[in-house]
Amino acid sequence: MDSPVDFFKRLLLDVAKKNASSLHLVVGSSPLFKVNGRFVSEMEELVLKKDDLDRIVHSFLTESELAALEGKREILLVKDFGDNFRFRISVFYQKDTLSLSLNYISENIIAWNELGLPASFAKGLDRASGLLIVAGPPSSGKTSTVASIIDKVNGEKRKFIMTLENPIEKVFVNKKSAIVQRQIGRDVSSFVEGLKHCLDEDPDIVYIDEIREDFELALPYILELSSGSTLVILEMNAESSIRAIEKILNISCRNLSKESVHYMLADVLYAAIAQRLIPNRESGLSLAVEVLTSNFAVKSLVREGSIYQLESVIQNSGEEGMVSMQKSIKDLIMSGEVDRQEVGRDIEI
Repeated sequence: MDSPVDFFKRLLLDVAKKNASSLHLVVGSSPLFKVNGRFVSEMEELVLKKDDLDRIVHSFLTESELAALEGKREILLVKDFGDNFRFRISVFYQKDTLSLSLNYISENIIAWNELGLPASFAKGLDRASGLLIVAGPPSSGKTSTVASIIDKVNGEKRKFIMTLENPIEKVFVNKKSAIVQRQIGRDVSSFVEGLKHCLDEDPDIVYIDEIREDFELALPYILELSSGSTLVILEMNAESSIRAIEKILNISCRNLSKESVHYMLADVLYAAIAQRLIPNRESGLSLAVEVLTSNFAVKSLVREGSIYQLESVIQNSGEEGMVSMQKSIKDLIMSGEVDRQEVGRDIEI
């Protein structure tokens, strides 16, 4: 085999050739690619050794990043390799050895009209303020959806847009809008400090990357920012829009009572969308999207904490642009785009 570093560079090229979304390197296993939602390995005879991973990691991490890795035993960052290879990288320890997960970040941004969101949702977004939740499991394309929303506004409106990201994935070029992108730990110390700055700046749109730590400290500032003229786009790791709302309502805030969180969220919630990527028959991925928009019934149920009744509101509000995940997946199956076996058994046909 090549030197570990040269072999690593070749693997990165293979990610592009295979159109893979991610690459996983673990001691004692062969390199594993994720292509169109499925894991594949074409190098089963090659097993990575501890020294290989050590040399690979030390080849691209700076001294400060290596120190952070040693202290926290894991680190999440974005790195550019060459001119066209940008990866979101998770470096972590398992069994006291290093492991790598690299997710390829395409420089292309999906056009808004290719997302598959209801037309009514797009019309409302042009004048929206409040809180928009974009939810989904890991690797469901949440960040790509947010990038599409920001790019649409950037190309059509004169807005002031701020982002708080950890780390920054998509890099925007200003068109009609002015976009300020701040990376947590580099440009601002924390999400809380970044949100405090946003309150002083009064931006038109704020995008907040998934907050993995101290969400309870950040939530009061998110709700306050959403209560003004700002559209706050909050990315969350949740399998459905209802689960995302539930996670917010279950958070214990030091300066806010449970009742206050319920009432404030009901007042500021603009919409919640959840998405899932499913392997399709064209050797690609299809997007299933759930859309919940805030109306009188939604606001009442959020105030009361009757979260699971929201499912029936979604199912009965198709004329308002709402779509359940069940219906979205069912439509993909009925159209022949996705095989029934690719989805869970809880989807009724």
